[in-house]
Amino acid sequence: MNELVKLQDVHPLVKSDIQKQLTKLIPECDEGLVKRQYWRTPTEARFSVLSDASHPTNASKYWQCVREQAVHYSELIRLSFSHRRNEVKIKRLQHKIKHWEAADEFDLMDLEIDLDECMYVRESFKMQGDNRVKELQIWSDIMKELTDAEDFDTENVDTHQAQSYLLTLDNRRKTLSPSSTQPEIMNVLGPLNTLRRLLGLDELPLEETMKGIKDGSGN
Repeated sequence: MNELVKLQDVHPLVKSDIQKQLTKLIPECDEGLVKRQYWRTPTEARFSVLSDASHPTNASKYWQCVREQAVHYSELIRLSFSHRRNEVKIKRLQHKIKHWEAADEFDLMDLEIDLDECMYVRESFKMQGDNRVKELQIWSDIMKELTDAEDFDTENVDTHQAQSYLLTLDNRRKTLSPSSTQPEIMNVLGPLNTLRRLLGLDELPLEETMKGIKDGSGN
């Protein structure tokens, strides 16, 4: 693997007596830049983002996958614009350096520093791009798992939402405790009863339910 950082550029930052130590560490640090975690692993995607508490149905998990994948795809496209601009800047700097005729050597040094920075940015963009694609694949794999496991509407996000939100709010209701404030309780019971009414279900008696939560007799 090529070094991402030129040693001669970093050495002036550190004391001379520890430059040998840095020289030994650079390959390991370069490797860390490549293999470090950028965004979510498949495990995190499944248990953290798509937790059963927040996304209790396969449909709700699927549509969250759609949102996550869309964000990464959008960011990948935006990154491509930044990469193209950086490539133009590299070519412009290389051209200026190659045809340098001015007497001021410090201006030339500035150009060389700018070029080194752009070369580092190029490698950083490539690593980000690779990891964006990995993330796109993670969400694609999970979406396939969900659609293989259950048949639900994958064209209209609204189809699943009432039932999914009902289960989500019911999960939140079960976490309420005597220490929950009245606004916290109402922020759960209000939307929950609205959904129950829209779905043709009996509404929870607010006063009795709130009293049960407050005295710890059940919720």
